[in-house]
Formats: sequence, C-alpha cells, structure tokens
Amino acid sequence: MLALALSGCVTQYKVVVDFSPELRDHFNEYPTIEVDIAAVTDSEDGEVKQMGVEEYFAPGSGIRQRLQVQTCFFYREERHSYVLPSRAPIWWDWKSKEPTNVLVIASLPHDPSMSAQADPRLLSVQMAGSYVFARSIYIWVEPQRIVRVTRKASRSEDFESATTTRQWIETRRAR
Repeated sequence: MLALALSGCVTQYKVVVDFSPELRDHFNEYPTIEVDIAAVTDSEDGEVKQMGVEEYFAPGSGIRQRLQVQTCFFYREERHSYVLPSRAPIWWDWKSKEPTNVLVIASLPHDPSMSAQADPRLLSVQMAGSYVFARSIYIWVEPQRIVRVTRKASRSEDFESATTTRQWIETRRAR
C-alpha cells in the first residue's frame, strides 16, 4: 500500500550550483560556462551518459530541448550561486514524466587525462533517497568536474570542510 501511495509522488529539490575557488585559480579567472539541470527518467539518464558531454552541448543537439533543461549561465564578470528553487514551475513539467534522477551537466573543457569510464562533468543524483536525505542538492563546479556536497559551501574555507555525499555516507556507515 505504501509503495502505491508513493509511486506517483515526485520530490522536488532545491538545486544550488556554485564555483569552487580552484576553478578561478585553474583558469586565472572564472570561466564562462553553462550548467544544465533536469529531472530525468532512467532511460533519459542513460541516453545522456552514452551521448557524452561534447555531443550533448553541440549546436543543434535536440536533447536539451527534449529534456526541458533549466540552464544556468555563469559569466566571467559575474560570480554568484545559481539556485533552482524546489517550487520552480519547471518541476511541474518534469513531474509529469515521473523522473528518477536529477541530472547536472557542466560545459567545462574536456581533460583527456580523465578516465573514460564516467565523465566527471556529468552528475546524476538518484531521487529515490528523497525521504531519507535532505531535499536540497548542492553542486560544486571544479576545474574538470562537478561534485555533490552535503551542504552549501559559502566561502572557500567552508568547502574544505564540506564532504561529498559518498564520503558522508561512508562516514555514517562506519559509526
């Protein structure tokens, strides 16, 4: 019964995207990049991962329109966080397809030395744990990757104490 009651329920998340201080140091300034956010189904998630970030951001690629992405633009002159509120109207469009993941993709330059297994410029956060974990997703953009942190890091020294979700979970399991 509980499974039936929760099956039509999709949790809406507040998604916060911010730059790491290392990003500016790496490029000698904050770069101009795009970060896309979308709530997606498992099949859409797999399609984007198979496609790759370069093809995803290529001019004429129709997948961004099909996924109904929310794009945040970061410009050299502007240094700010981007917040997609949990009550943003786009969530109503996404909820109709019963998404399973929140997909975050950054148009960072490709580093050929990075592993070919999983592109670190693409992050997929499963929505299944929404009843256990907080309803906010904090994303940190680093020079060659994006990571999820457990809380918003508002200053550079805060980031050093913030941990990735995986590290946080492993710490909790060890207790």
